[in-house]
Amino acid sequence: MDRIKTTVYLRATDYGKLKSIAAAENRSAAELIREAVGEYATRKVRDRLPRSIGMGDSGMPDLAERYEEYLDGFGEDEPAGGAPEAPEAEEEPGPRDANRR
Repeated sequence: MDRIKTTVYLRATDYGKLKSIAAAENRSAAELIREAVGEYATRKVRDRLPRSIGMGDSGMPDLAERYEEYLDGFGEDEPAGGAPEAPEAEEEPGPRDANRR
């Protein structure tokens, strides 16, 4: 495990509490600090994940299992199932087009 040496300034009261906990657990203060920083960093990274994950409901309970079926024909020029395409809208003549008639 790679380690980087750093200096951290603590309040005297916090350092006293840390030393007491370390002595009670037969561990070093540095070990407790590494553990605390690791837990904090892990929690912060997890909190930054997008909150939208898992929020959507397609209403299709089998979507994950049958996604290929649902996507069949997606992106093709002709709609799947022979559904008629929407007719193209006729363009209204603009001011420049009116003179050309």
